[in-house]
Amino acid sequence: TTYKLLVFSASFFRPLEWVKEKLGPGVKEVQTTEQVQLAKEQARKDGTASLFDDVAGAKTKPTAPKKKNDNEVRKIKGVRKPKPNFHKYSTANFKISHRKLNMLGRQIAGKPIDYAILQMQFSEKRASSRVMNMLATARDHASRYKKLPEGKLVVAEAWVTKGPRLPPRLEARGRGHYGTRTHPNSKISVILKEGKTVEQEKAAARKRKLNKIVSAALVREDKPIRNPSPTWGCIRAQSCFPLTTTMPKCWLTLPLFLFAASAFASSQSFENTAIVRTVELGGSVVHVTTTYAIKALEDGQKSYTIALGRGEKATTSFLEAKVKGQQQALQVKEHAFDANGDYHLLDIALPKTLSTNKTLNLVLETVQTHVTRPWPATAGQNEDQALEYTTNLFVLSPYATSVQRTKIKALTPRVISFTTPKHVESFTDTNPASKTGATVVYGPFDSIPPSAEPVFIEKHQQPVTVHYNHEQPVLEVFKLERSAEISHWGANLNIQDNVVLHNAGPKLKGHFSRLDHQTQAFYKRPAPHVLPAMTLHLPAGIRNAYYYDTIGNVSTSRLRTAPSVPKDKQGTQFSIFEFKPRYPILGGWNYTFTLGWDSPLEDSASYDKSTGRYIVEVPIMTPILGAVVNDEELTVILPEGATDVQYVAPFPATVNSIGTHTTYLDTSGRPALTFRYKNLTVKHAQSIFVSYKVSWLAHLKKPIAVGTAFLGLFTLGMIARRVNLTLHQKKKVS
Repeated sequence: TTYKLLVFSASFFRPLEWVKEKLGPGVKEVQTTEQVQLAKEQARKDGTASLFDDVAGAKTKPTAPKKKNDNEVRKIKGVRKPKPNFHKYSTANFKISHRKLNMLGRQIAGKPIDYAILQMQFSEKRASSRVMNMLATARDHASRYKKLPEGKLVVAEAWVTKGPRLPPRLEARGRGHYGTRTHPNSKISVILKEGKTVEQEKAAARKRKLNKIVSAALVREDKPIRNPSPTWGCIRAQSCFPLTTTMPKCWLTLPLFLFAASAFASSQSFENTAIVRTVELGGSVVHVTTTYAIKALEDGQKSYTIALGRGEKATTSFLEAKVKGQQQALQVKEHAFDANGDYHLLDIALPKTLSTNKTLNLVLETVQTHVTRPWPATAGQNEDQALEYTTNLFVLSPYATSVQRTKIKALTPRVISFTTPKHVESFTDTNPASKTGATVVYGPFDSIPPSAEPVFIEKHQQPVTVHYNHEQPVLEVFKLERSAEISHWGANLNIQDNVVLHNAGPKLKGHFSRLDHQTQAFYKRPAPHVLPAMTLHLPAGIRNAYYYDTIGNVSTSRLRTAPSVPKDKQGTQFSIFEFKPRYPILGGWNYTFTLGWDSPLEDSASYDKSTGRYIVEVPIMTPILGAVVNDEELTVILPEGATDVQYVAPFPATVNSIGTHTTYLDTSGRPALTFRYKNLTVKHAQSIFVSYKVSWLAHLKKPIAVGTAFLGLFTLGMIARRVNLTLHQKKKVS
């Protein structure tokens, strides 16, 4: 009774626990196989074993242990999977033809991964940037996830796969018709494996070449035949330390050796990973863009040194250095030039200090003038025009260069011939010169030592010439005289140009035919060396333009003006001046003309109240596309009474001076600044800023002079009216 009462009380006060205890599943202890067998044997001994266990034990036979598979053995013993020896990666499908993409695949197949990325970095194909990013990502994944050595990765395989065919796109056509256009898609895949580096490949190639060398004796030589150059050294001790008071001869060479050692040490501060030079051929002007991929070998590098050949320095009229992808120009400082030297050195100030193994891409842009010549030197009125351009094969540099390439581009694919360099087997194993379309490529050349040295220039440097057709006139401006007159009373800036234009193309062979000229004009197919008309871009907001030559006014001209642009806004508008000379300008002919206009002074002048100075912007020249200005004289005429004259020029002039210019209604004359320049191109079409002060008394000088002149004239008239100059006076008759 007591037990039942306790149970009742427990179930009454805790009903949920009672239900859980009675109806809930219990925890069953899992026994191992050994424990079950021991329990069954103990039951047999006690005589409490089950009949079914005895029957099952009699029927079962001992079986061999089950053989475990390789995965179970690997899990038990802790054996790791085999290390992967390759990495596969690909781009996504993007809009490009598989034929175009396959050319990039052939370019990187079999190359070391760093070399393949470098090829894509300097490639001009549109898909090269996408392939370069894919290669960089594949290299990163292979080294990070599959633990492959990054320095030994090689693009073992590269293939292109066509992508899905997209639905065609409709294109509207004429007369209610329509057409379809389908854009192809494709992707490129690569497999990276561990292979030989560039140095190992070169060593293997050198070993193969050495194995082919057979000596005249019975033993094969294992080194190439070479002629070592003499080096500094003392052979005998008595020659260096004679018992005399004079200095030994071998010690005389010690300063030269120390200088060479210091130069060698300075040349080790950088390494050129790649140098790519692109030459854009033209008429009298040639644009050259050189990209330097540099790598610092020492800490704290603040400047990079470039080298220009003696001929290249003499023909370079414009030079500017920038970091690739940036617009800010870097400071360039020239070294002292040796007139007898073969090269000229310049230092480029880096935007930031480079530490060891840091890289940077520098872009050097130069403009060369008078580097082409017509060949043949004469041409008929209906014949084509051909030019020759000559440059050096190697880009000089005081640092070692891993790979170098030169691309020479013409305007049209009509390249007649080009020079094939000789004796460059030590730098390349392939054809050193090739032509694709309008581009002639020299290189790539590998493992170039520091080339800004007389020994390298004498041994390896050589000129290369490209002979090409040019379909535009070769123009030069023999002389340009520009005068800019500032007038405060008229609020006007007058600019006048006296131009002597010259056609530097092949000279006319034979006589000029008016019939052939009219035929070419009718069919709109003028000869490439004939200039029938010109178009100039003048400033916006000009007025009162005039154009005449030595004979008189030329009516075959048209001016389309653009509205003025405020000083605080940078507009791209300009006035277009189209004119036809009095006669077509053929090769070797000259044409002299005068062009002038007025512009509001407020468009180019400003006044600083704090200092009382006027600041006026004066353009140096009017750009003529494809032409070079041999000599220019710019005269800036300031208002009368201007003092404290200062100016800021974008580039230095060969000669600058200040004088006095006197014109009508002037009393003491006007200050005039004169600048002289040589070999100007479109890159020099910039402005000079002139600042000066003019007092209020100087402003009144001209009206006072005019008023005084008129007052004097009236006074003379009054005096003349009152003076009687007759000899016999008439008597008055009353």
